[in-house]
Amino acid sequence: MADLPELIVHIGAGKAGSTSLQFTLRRNAEALSAAGLSYMGLALEEIPGAERHGWCERDRPQLFFSSGPDDYIDDQIVALLRGELKRLAGLGVRQAVWSNEAFLVQKWRVLRVLARLAEEGVRIRPVVYVRRHDKRAVSAFMEFEIRSKRHKGGLHPFAQWLDGAAGSLTYADHVQAWAARFPNTEIYNFDEIGDVAQHFCKTLLGIEGLESERANEARAPGLMTAWAIFSGSRNFPTWSVAFRRLAGPLLILHGHLRPVPKPQELMPKEADIEGVQARFAEDLQKVNALLEAQGQPPMAFDKVTPPNIEATDWELQQMLFNMAFALQDQVLTLKGEVAELRGRLDALEPGEGTTKTGAETGTKVG
Repeated sequence: MADLPELIVHIGAGKAGSTSLQFTLRRNAEALSAAGLSYMGLALEEIPGAERHGWCERDRPQLFFSSGPDDYIDDQIVALLRGELKRLAGLGVRQAVWSNEAFLVQKWRVLRVLARLAEEGVRIRPVVYVRRHDKRAVSAFMEFEIRSKRHKGGLHPFAQWLDGAAGSLTYADHVQAWAARFPNTEIYNFDEIGDVAQHFCKTLLGIEGLESERANEARAPGLMTAWAIFSGSRNFPTWSVAFRRLAGPLLILHGHLRPVPKPQELMPKEADIEGVQARFAEDLQKVNALLEAQGQPPMAFDKVTPPNIEATDWELQQMLFNMAFALQDQVLTLKGEVAELRGRLDALEPGEGTTKTGAETGTKVG
């Protein structure tokens, strides 16, 4: 099958630029097509007709790894990939990309599938980006414990989380398992590359000029505090999309609001006040002369302490609780009004307030 496109399989690792790469490829589908390239998605959801299978659903790539009859599902995936590669070959596509950062660790199903395609002559090219363990661990903790809690109960501190996640943060054994089946597996140092999307597109796909889509960047402390309260207060596993659904209308997500300095940082310092006094000293003398000419006491510049306008924690607590109580009062009032309206509707006689049909009025319809 030398005439089929080369299948580049980006296998991760997680927290090493994978989401940015996927966003960049998905949002530049036309540019890729013009260059003879194709992006298949995380779970092949970009392939026409793929979502008719239970293991393929957009925005739920975890279904690909769900338990099931392995031979049956493997056959479906192989048939789908084989058919898509043939279709792409007819369109002149030279390379197709399948990207899922979970493949580095959760590898057995995809390895079985790719092995079968390789035996049929499909050119398989696995690619992995590795990131230094300490930075990756911190990033993974923020993503999979704070933003998307994977367990029941409250949030775990970093040390406790790490005990359960350490196996997914190692590279060597997983990369070696891939290399054992595909000796051509390519490994790159994320920390030296920086922008994985640019490196992947230029080095592996031979295409330049695509603007990288940023994703999962460091969040502001206030937003992370809100995220932690959201995840930690729920007894069940959470997904970041659930927080975004609630927080989006509140306009607190990254990019909606401009950073605002602390109010006190905006206020004048003592040196600023002294500068004002020096700047207007001459005018002070002149206006004092006018005041004294009319028997009025003159003005005097003395030391001025700038006011403190930042609220205390107690003031903020009172304000937030009063806001919550006011909103709850509104909710209860609205619920009462809705209940009253429902009661009125239930009390209506059958047909009252509605348009009667032809059968009810004896009028011939049609």
